[in-house]
Amino acid sequence: MPNSIMYIIDLLGNFGDTVYMSVVVDVIEEESRRLRSLIELYDGKIEELPKGSLSEKSRGNRLYCYLAYRDGSRVKFKYIGPQGSEEVQRIHEQIAQRRVYEERRRESVENLKQVEKLINVAIR
Repeated sequence: MPNSIMYIIDLLGNFGDTVYMSVVVDVIEEESRRLRSLIELYDGKIEELPKGSLSEKSRGNRLYCYLAYRDGSRVKFKYIGPQGSEEVQRIHEQIAQRRVYEERRRESVENLKQVEKLINVAIR
């Protein structure tokens, strides 16, 4: 996106007509609203899913899975079930989905920063 940002900034500098500039600013502001809404959506999805990672511990000759997560400065472990159980698979999928949402949120935040730069350039 940074290359496209520079291109758009160059375009904004070349607009002499305030009607065109107004349309461009409206589009950029709409993108800002869309990104803010998307970040809010991702925040809600992330909050619904378990944080942390799965940890396996051996007890006798069997493996058991625990959800390891931080609570303040402490790492806590929550028992999930024996390795291979449906519950362990479900939690594993939820953690993977949370990581996807977290990455998409990071990308949206970065895009929002770029869009805000555009807005600042456009309203100068």
